[in-house]
Amino acid sequence: MHLVLAIFKWIGLILLGLVVFLLLALESFDRYLATEKGALWMFRNIDQPKTVRWSADGTRFLEIGSSEKPPLLFIHGAPGSLFDGLGIAKQSALYDQYRLLLVERPGYGATKPRMAEPSIWIQALRCAEALENEDQKALVVGHSYGGPVAVLVGALSPERVEKVISLSGQFDPDNELIFPVSHWINFKVFKYILPRFIWVSNVEKLTHPKAQEDVLSLYSSIRVPVEIVHGDQDGLVPYGNASFIMKQLPDQNSRMITLPGRDHPIHITDVPTVMELLMPAK
Repeated sequence: MHLVLAIFKWIGLILLGLVVFLLLALESFDRYLATEKGALWMFRNIDQPKTVRWSADGTRFLEIGSSEKPPLLFIHGAPGSLFDGLGIAKQSALYDQYRLLLVERPGYGATKPRMAEPSIWIQALRCAEALENEDQKALVVGHSYGGPVAVLVGALSPERVEKVISLSGQFDPDNELIFPVSHWINFKVFKYILPRFIWVSNVEKLTHPKAQEDVLSLYSSIRVPVEIVHGDQDGLVPYGNASFIMKQLPDQNSRMITLPGRDHPIHITDVPTVMELLMPAK
């Protein structure tokens, strides 16, 4: 009996050690990507000019491509960072038409301050800082939590935005999946245990319904074209979010695109389809 208990004790200690190692590894990797060297390393195999840039207020973004091309601003979800845009950044054809701007939302990467920002409105203002020195209008693309942020960038900065595309966006405050683990780790002690990007994404997750309610009235004010793209087999953000937001947007410049059989991370699992949306045949 003592031998069995000793075995289980050691197994428990080993598992605990592995969990601690994994958390430390994730935090270390996130900190590395938050450096200029780490950001450039992640995109080292892309044969395009690359520059890490900062807005005047501390928003960090990676610029890839020719300065002569119009910008494509990509806004990641939660959790996320520069790596969310890697699949798109690898598409060489993209740079024939655009210069890619991969922005880190407040709370992620090296964007300052490095803490959670629940407000979607403030998130949009901060992400729009990546366009503050642009003289050409941008295509703004947001995935998941970045979807509503992208739409609000278009609403708040129409002079800087040509079109907005939301991929698998979460818009409906009453139709969001929140898993029990989010509540379990919502104690302040986990802020010091979990990697920062996981803690920040959990704060966003639990405050997202209220944050969505706070900006619902702003969606109707957008005057640039908006495309709402959603897979009908999305297991993380219910497909009904797409039809919900379409009712909030102006009819004359909005359209909904359903991707049959597609799940949530279409910017990773179905890059060819996303590229067709970003660069439609002329």
